[in-house]
Amino acid sequence: MRGRCIISLAACFASLLASAAMCDGQEQIHITFDGPPPQPPGSSYVIQRYDEAGMSFSSMNTFGLARVGSNPPTGLPDNGTAYLDTGLRGKLMFRFTNGATFDLISVDLAEYSTVVPDARTVHFVGYRFDGSVVTRDITTDGLIDGTGPIKDFQTFYFGPEFSGLNRVEIPTYGWSLDNLVVEVAGQARIVTIQSPAHGSVLA
Repeated sequence: MRGRCIISLAACFASLLASAAMCDGQEQIHITFDGPPPQPPGSSYVIQRYDEAGMSFSSMNTFGLARVGSNPPTGLPDNGTAYLDTGLRGKLMFRFTNGATFDLISVDLAEYSTVVPDARTVHFVGYRFDGSVVTRDITTDGLIDGTGPIKDFQTFYFGPEFSGLNRVEIPTYGWSLDNLVVEVAGQARIVTIQSPAHGSVLA
């Protein structure tokens, strides 16, 4: 009887080990545009490229992008942190510099300024690893008051079709963007199994 119990326990433990499979984790990355380098409060600089967390944001034309600091110049949207905007001619493309594919989860968008406060339709084009292309048009609410009490930025979420992306392009202009959230496939990991008698056997 004792021998059977030992064999049964061993078989059960072996089954647990087999079920401790290597699985793909997902890493969510929140890009805030706060740097480095930090953007000085009250400033707005025209740039051609900005990198954060391994992702590159670059202008699709010679007009460039603007990186805006907290407490921005008069008329620009404000959420208390740095962000990007395209002015009235800029266009944006972003991708990981190492070529990693990613899922687009969410983004905060606002109008360009109180001078051009109209609701903006922002066109997102996602280029997937399999060669297919997905698109989405997001329209802002047209509410902006700069440093006033109105909430200038809105958060928008993307569906599962925006997954497995190599890059995303925004060919429209006249908007502001912050708090981009993406998810990338993590490295394979192994679940740790604990043995009451021997401690950790797989880590």
